[in-house]
Amino acid sequence: MKTSFLFLLAIGLFILSSTFAGPVIELKSEYALKKNIKQRDFSGVILVAQDSKILMKQAFGYKNLKTKIPITTNDRFQIGSNTKQFVAASLLLLQEDGRLSLNDSVTKYLPSLTEYSEVRIVDLLNHSSGITNFTDHEEFWGMVNYDVTMTLDDIINFSRNYPLDFAPRAKWSYSNTGYILAGKIMEQVSDESWDNFIKNHFLRPLEMNDSGYQIYFEQASDVLGHIRNEGRMESVPKFNLSWALSAGALYSTADDLLKWTSIYDNSTLVSEESKKMMQTPFLENYGLGVRILPLGNDVVIEHGGRTPGFVSKIMYLKNAKLAIIVLDNIDGAVQTVPDLLFEFFTSGHAQAIRPANYSMPVETYQDFVGNYVGPRLSVKIFVTNGQLFLQPNDGQPPYLLRANDKDSFNLEEFAGEEFIRNTEGEVVELKHYQHGQVSYFEKK
Repeated sequence: MKTSFLFLLAIGLFILSSTFAGPVIELKSEYALKKNIKQRDFSGVILVAQDSKILMKQAFGYKNLKTKIPITTNDRFQIGSNTKQFVAASLLLLQEDGRLSLNDSVTKYLPSLTEYSEVRIVDLLNHSSGITNFTDHEEFWGMVNYDVTMTLDDIINFSRNYPLDFAPRAKWSYSNTGYILAGKIMEQVSDESWDNFIKNHFLRPLEMNDSGYQIYFEQASDVLGHIRNEGRMESVPKFNLSWALSAGALYSTADDLLKWTSIYDNSTLVSEESKKMMQTPFLENYGLGVRILPLGNDVVIEHGGRTPGFVSKIMYLKNAKLAIIVLDNIDGAVQTVPDLLFEFFTSGHAQAIRPANYSMPVETYQDFVGNYVGPRLSVKIFVTNGQLFLQPNDGQPPYLLRANDKDSFNLEEFAGEEFIRNTEGEVVELKHYQHGQVSYFEKK
């Protein structure tokens, strides 16, 4: 019963048991998503979880638009540039082991690349190296062939034909080449291929058994990528992924990527210091392999990925422990779907997850004491043994309120309560934040 009040306020429905809480949220989210799907032709998998508990997981669309075989939630998708955070974590792990420093010059490990002598490893990871982005050059795509397997050296040698775009650390510019060089350094230092290092140090320990690198993706998955061409939807011709390598060649599933998000938080595979480095923004709010965006009193760790016909998105609201994962096999629709999910599950949520360390005099609690009436539920605020509680009028137990600001409280770490005052300073309303919804209760 403990969560039923929270979900009841979130969706504005009368719920008798917490047994119904999960499905109600899922149906509400699914309704919102289907509205978007009709407009955006979304095809893929969506997973939303909080503290590893699934709030929503659903597949939409088809693996192959011609055969109409439905996508399942277990299907593997190319994740493109979300590969980069695995590479960044790998180099942080090598730094922990004392085998390199992110402040080392690239030439310490790749001495022939004298033109990159001022570029540090960390510059590769936060996109401040100034090294050209190989995928921006049409000449490169002329080299890509289904029957030709490219190597890290092939891409590095191609990129060396172009001068630095700017002096290292002078500004920010996204460069896939930086992560190709990072993969090469991984191999030089570890004596493992870049993908085997990731497999041995992250995928296996996290039991990400449906993730990895396969040159020919169709050998790992029967999901085809699709693009729009002159208004028509077409499947992407098969190609090998050796052109992307450590810049974007991994595949994964939604469930596996949920396991990966533990790296941002409670995983012991990397140290707290490494997590801090990864999540410290440099220019353009970019950390190491991820972008770091403030949201109220929380922070969003996020990144996207794209290969022809596939798009992916990982978003993690750190204090709330809320993960949003979207995998798409129709290039173009995914950009709107994460925003829809994020709006639904986090609107107002930052209020609920602020650290409850505000020191409030007990006598101030009397300002909030009273009965509050909402459209479908009433709640009572009262003080017992020097603590402030909220209790719904439907027989549920009291919930402890912990102050996080002058008029704001956390409710059991799941929701947020904000008391609204009039011009005379009197509390007249209670504002409840939960799972992307805001509910109002008038004080009587």
